Amino acid sequence: MRLTRVSSLALVILLQGAVARGQEGLWFRITDDPGWESVVDQADSEDEDWLSVHPTSFQPMPPPQIQFARPADTPAPAAARELSESLFGGSLIGPSLIERDRRSYPVGIASDWIGGPEARGRGTTDGGDLIAKSHRALSAASQHRNPIITDTRIRSSRIGRQPGSGSYWVPARIDLDTTLSKIDSRLLRDVLTISGPYAVGYGPGFSHVDFQLWDAPRFEDGPQLHGSTSFDYKTNGQQWYGRQMLWGGAADWGFRAGYGHRTGNDYTTGGGLQIPSSYNSRDVDLALGKDLSCDSRIEFHGLRLDQTNVELPGQAFDIDWLKTDGYEAKYVLEDQPAFDRLDINVWYNRTRLDGSAQRPGKRQQFPFYEFLDFIGNTDVRSVSTGYSAVAAWGDADDAQLRIGTDLRYLRQQLNEITSSDEFDWADANSPIPDSDLVNPGLFVDCRLAVGERWTLGAGARVDYAGATVLEDLANLQSLTPAELPLDSILGTDRFEQHFFLWAAFLTSEYEINACWTADAAVGYAERPPSLTELYAAQPFMFVLQNGLNTVTGDPRLARERLGQIDLGLRYDNGYTRGRIGGFHAWAWDYITFENTGTVPGPPAGQIEQVQLRYVNTALATFMGAEAYGECDVTDWLTPFATLSYVRGQDETRNGDFATRRATAVSPSERVDGLPRGYFNGLPSPGEAKEPLPSIYPLVSRVGVRLHPTEDASRWSVELAARMVARQTRVAASLLESPTPGFTVWDVRGYWRPRPNLLLIAGIENFTDRQYREHLDFRSPNGIQVFQPGINFYTGCELSY
Repeated sequence: MRLTRVSSLALVILLQGAVARGQEGLWFRITDDPGWESVVDQADSEDEDWLSVHPTSFQPMPPPQIQFARPADTPAPAAARELSESLFGGSLIGPSLIERDRRSYPVGIASDWIGGPEARGRGTTDGGDLIAKSHRALSAASQHRNPIITDTRIRSSRIGRQPGSGSYWVPARIDLDTTLSKIDSRLLRDVLTISGPYAVGYGPGFSHVDFQLWDAPRFEDGPQLHGSTSFDYKTNGQQWYGRQMLWGGAADWGFRAGYGHRTGNDYTTGGGLQIPSSYNSRDVDLALGKDLSCDSRIEFHGLRLDQTNVELPGQAFDIDWLKTDGYEAKYVLEDQPAFDRLDINVWYNRTRLDGSAQRPGKRQQFPFYEFLDFIGNTDVRSVSTGYSAVAAWGDADDAQLRIGTDLRYLRQQLNEITSSDEFDWADANSPIPDSDLVNPGLFVDCRLAVGERWTLGAGARVDYAGATVLEDLANLQSLTPAELPLDSILGTDRFEQHFFLWAAFLTSEYEINACWTADAAVGYAERPPSLTELYAAQPFMFVLQNGLNTVTGDPRLARERLGQIDLGLRYDNGYTRGRIGGFHAWAWDYITFENTGTVPGPPAGQIEQVQLRYVNTALATFMGAEAYGECDVTDWLTPFATLSYVRGQDETRNGDFATRRATAVSPSERVDGLPRGYFNGLPSPGEAKEPLPSIYPLVSRVGVRLHPTEDASRWSVELAARMVARQTRVAASLLESPTPGFTVWDVRGYWRPRPNLLLIAGIENFTDRQYREHLDFRSPNGIQVFQPGINFYTGCELSY
């Protein structure tokens, strides 16, 4: 309750500052002028090149350049004139800063926009780390598996169910790599998170993360060549990062190329524990662009990621090596008689990895491995490919209709080879057999301004999704240490599954007056089970905080269905900016876990392993709230506060049946009339209702940013506290445990002594707090994963 009172008071104080600070917002205009122009006295609101923008901070995406202006009767603070150069990103950036082809998506209460340049100011690693540290990402929680591997959960979405971008990046193995761990945060132009079923262009889903890489630049003044050299260093774990970039081109073509290298050792917690978390990561990126004519262009992105010796505390395996190759090409044709814009995207993403459980750090974390005399290795191959074609009529800033078609193809194969001298099994495979999922779809969406104040958005899509096992069934007759066939483990031999899906949404934005905007959204979506959820044959996947889980799929899983409502208000008078909103969602046939068995271990016979099975629950509910506020109380001082909360509940935990695991003499079967988890051997299978697992608790950030009165691009300092409440709402039937609350303080700053030289520095967790997140591993024998203690970091970037 203390955290709630502090956060609420901070938000109220910030929002009350609006009364004294005027009613008009800032304006800016896109220009091809390569230099920064002075602030003009006033803006012509009838000129379509002038667009309102919130006075928060972001880094421009060159080209084009941005020059700022304001209405003459609004005494805006001088610091707001140079928003483009800040690396701490304020909040609530308007839709005008999002690329034109993405403005038709919701940008109100159910979405967050994060500028890529925040990655420099906050010293982030992968794309998930950028989302985790940005104050704008109200709806996102994160699990840090390693300093360079972060799993993003939008409103506590389930592990492995958060695809990324329109090119559909997915994890190869849901407990090791993640969608955004493939993308270095320095490569990102921006990230748009949509925390509900309010967009239809990304395929079937309940929430979406759309990230955009930097495109190749263009130079109207003729051929140019530029470069930058940067490095970062973090003391906790001796983490080094270096990046070399080159970009150039001319008026109708351009390129961007870069190489990045990260390396780190084990980090130290606030209590002095050494956590095995070393890594080595290298990536090469390439962007090419060519204007084929005045109204058409083609863009290409290529990415190669090589990671080696990545230790993952709290996970079954470490990554010995991982290789990802990603390719995306986009063709854009505009201003044609038949349509105003045509976008065609094609992509191909492939990830291969090998992992093992034999490193000394892993054995120290899991004494249970030594008890089993366990030897484990895993190899994974994953492919995501497809296309998207969208034709648009109209302008996203006024009225627009889009019609599109897309196709997503996923293929995955996972082998997990284990041995145990103590329990006499050798080279047993617990795989996800070679399988694929084909998903073609059609969609339509529109955005319409009704009068001067009201904007409506709507969309719908239909999909077919078909999944099957490709591997020869003769190779799947002796799996797991029990040497069982796949159909016996999964409980059925009907591996081929077909799903017919649909989705629809309606959004509304109403400008009550010059400062207040009311937002509302309602949506419905369906999505198929993943290949892991359908076909996993008891691999070790530590998908819950208690770890040491085996996971079993079920081809009989039904499609998930979700209906959601969002309501909210936004406020912006040019000095004070705020947002508050709430949501409620009903998920039918939501996929969760059943505890089908437990395994005790030494020294006291405590439960060390939980055997999980994917299962549909008839009804789950989600509800929560998010809020943000910030105020320019002076020309040099901007305090801010955020708040987010999600409550997830399994309303039908007992279900209609209990699952009996397969044995040497009988296949797995559903036994009707028994409560879910009846055969797990615990005194009670669980309550009729209980919280869903892995729901992040109430979290708030409170802080202040200092900046000069005349030129905010020169320097800025941010002091912030991240306060996380105790989580007591846990899934007891799955042996999830409560997590204490904590507060972590950070201070960050940057300085530009010259226009082409950037220096950054900061101290994370400067009180050296010993803490763990709710999603972090903890074992009944007392072994736990804690987050890093105090960490000093510094860096610089030289452009030329």
